[in-house]
Amino acid sequence: MKSFLYLVFCLKAVSAEPFAVYRGDVDLKSRAGLVSSWGNLTRIHGEPRVRKVKTPEGMKDIVRFDGNSAVWQAVNVWGRLGGARTVVILARIGSEGVLCDGSTRLGADPIRVKGDGSKWQILKFIRPTGTLGGFIVGADVATQNGVKADVAEIRVFRGVLSEKELSLEEERLRQKWGEPVDLPDSEQIQPWKPFEGLQTKLLRKNGQDGVNTYRIPGLATSNKGTLLAVFDLRHDNAGDLPGNIDVGLTRSADDGETWSATQRLIDYDRSGVGDPSILVDQNTGRIFVTALWSKGNRAWHGSGPGITPEETGQFVITHSDDDGRTWSHPMSITPQIKQTEWRLCFNGPGCGIQLRDGTLVMPAQFRDANGTPHSCFIASKDHGVSWTMSPPCAGPTSEAQIAETKDGMLISMRDESRSGQRKWQRWNGETWSKPWWHLPDPVCQASLIRHPDGTLLFSNPANAISRMGMTVRQSRDDGITWSAGRVIDPRGSMYSCMSVMRDGRIAMVYEGTAGLWFTTFTMEGH
Repeated sequence: MKSFLYLVFCLKAVSAEPFAVYRGDVDLKSRAGLVSSWGNLTRIHGEPRVRKVKTPEGMKDIVRFDGNSAVWQAVNVWGRLGGARTVVILARIGSEGVLCDGSTRLGADPIRVKGDGSKWQILKFIRPTGTLGGFIVGADVATQNGVKADVAEIRVFRGVLSEKELSLEEERLRQKWGEPVDLPDSEQIQPWKPFEGLQTKLLRKNGQDGVNTYRIPGLATSNKGTLLAVFDLRHDNAGDLPGNIDVGLTRSADDGETWSATQRLIDYDRSGVGDPSILVDQNTGRIFVTALWSKGNRAWHGSGPGITPEETGQFVITHSDDDGRTWSHPMSITPQIKQTEWRLCFNGPGCGIQLRDGTLVMPAQFRDANGTPHSCFIASKDHGVSWTMSPPCAGPTSEAQIAETKDGMLISMRDESRSGQRKWQRWNGETWSKPWWHLPDPVCQASLIRHPDGTLLFSNPANAISRMGMTVRQSRDDGITWSAGRVIDPRGSMYSCMSVMRDGRIAMVYEGTAGLWFTTFTMEGH
């Protein structure tokens, strides 16, 4: 990629002001050289990097995409741009792929490019009608077909620019940027280095074994020390339920050095099932996995009041008595725990816990009659034969994880009000405390576990707006205060689940660049 390319995609009559602007020298934020946000594009896939270049106006930043990276924003934040439109992009293209697209399938409009960096170009791409919903740069709506490119500035307009307006846009970009020249590596931001003792490897790569996307990890350590990882097998695309999704499982008997082939743990043929959670009964050795079964469109948005699979999503559970080698036929516990008027009730996802008195606890969530989500938990005092539902936590919350404390339990919840922080409550055995907000969180699932020495560990992408920077923090006072934490992965990252290994180290499976990653590390101070 040796020269810059001016791309102009034209689509009908235009307004004077751009609908959206992304400039490498304005509103571009990074951490350890990795993009954390670009204006309102706060969602990160892979590792788009910030590179420094010389321009006629001095040193500026640009964004480098490696073919497996993207920055994007959902339609509810970015908006919808209906009808014709013009997109002007200053870029250096080094491969063939999708440079821009909508971030929703109903608003997808891929801008495909091809370049070898050999010449300057102004390209025109015309769409007389249609809707652009959300926005993604660096790949298509499925974060696939990525392109290798350096991008300095993007300007999105309603309608079509006139020839005069196009000339003015081109001249403005040339005067401002010229032909940017890369600064030497010694003057670039130095990449992040892992801390001592951190070992990380790719557990499942998207596309492996014919599975389009691996998502939603759960992790547990059996009584025999076997690591068991569960996750979504999203066969056709990266989309959530409903869809062609099964729950997969892989086992490791050597502390994560090697893993078994993927086993389809829960499979309802054409009905989707996903969002798994896993729990080990240390008294009996039985291992439980729960998930959401969507018969037809009975997932987060399509589920309704009722109890039957035809009416509402099903909270299903399966178990293994041979260290995770074979599993029972899944059964629905929806009739035991769901109130008829609720629109949906299902698990965590992530992992459950066992209390000191032997009670099994699985984090859960439900959408009430009005559709408001609430975190909660289900509990069993008879080793999983029957389950009861807790009172709801303060809404709107979802995707919780729970740890036992000295005088009850602590719950950590995804705050659906988009506060940019994690939401917390305490359970004293009868009622919930008032909620409080603490630790940055980009509206994402997180992991919370207790080490046998009493230390609590919490992992999440530690950023208020961007799903990046997977970080683990410790608390030695039952979650009152937390350490600054250690970064596991500074790149784009999302869901995670931790477990304590037989030697006391911490194991984690998390969603990162290109798939699911497995990592092990010791606690701070050890």
